[in-house]
Amino acid sequence: MKRLTVFLICLCVCTAVRAQFAVDTLSLRSGFKASQLIAPAVLGASGLAVHFLGHEAVEVPVRDFTLKELSKPEVVGICPWADYIRFVPAAAHVGMGLVGVKSQHALVDRCIESALALLFAFGGGYVAKKIFASLRPDGSSYDSFPSGHTIVAFTGSELVRMDYGWAWGTGAYALSSAVGVSRIVADRHWVGDILAGAGWGILSAHIGGWLLEPVKSLFGIPDIEWDGLGTPRKVQLAVAPGIDPVSGSTMASLSLRF
Repeated sequence: MKRLTVFLICLCVCTAVRAQFAVDTLSLRSGFKASQLIAPAVLGASGLAVHFLGHEAVEVPVRDFTLKELSKPEVVGICPWADYIRFVPAAAHVGMGLVGVKSQHALVDRCIESALALLFAFGGGYVAKKIFASLRPDGSSYDSFPSGHTIVAFTGSELVRMDYGWAWGTGAYALSSAVGVSRIVADRHWVGDILAGAGWGILSAHIGGWLLEPVKSLFGIPDIEWDGLGTPRKVQLAVAPGIDPVSGSTMASLSLRF
């Protein structure tokens, strides 16, 4: 219970840190919706409950089943690929707009959004692992809870859903779920680790979305609409005449937009 209390306090502190970036609190509030907390809260609470209250009743039987029924060479052989597959949704979030998929944000905004989300994903996951110091099912180390692979995968999947909609988000979530299952099959994580990792990943994606505009305002990053093949546009050239106030000579300003 002491570890749980410390973790919850740290979680609140990490969430509150975003206020330091907000130079425009109104824009921050406009991007936040209470409904966005439902899925992370349910998954996070479920992960905590299963791992710390239902370990013997839920996690141990699931592990016994996977070791007995799913420990076939052809299944276990897929598991190492999770080390790479977990990054696919995040890469897709940044890259799909470049090849013509309609997105809510252009390339620069997606990069900022993704960087912020992954920063919280990695940071929060690392802190939680150190606080809980939970033993992995294979007994290799004390950093089982929550699953880092699952956090990264679900962060990218929620970013895909947020920017491209459920049509693409469903596929991304299927891939992330496969990553989570593979970690159980590989005997690297318990069920509760996967649930909590999914919850923190989804929350991290929303944190990236909430902080996007405040961070752009803080650092003076302009809106850049260019998005590769996704936003074809003509180059716009504008020339405006003027007079130098010092010398009185005529001059012209050139503006190029692409």
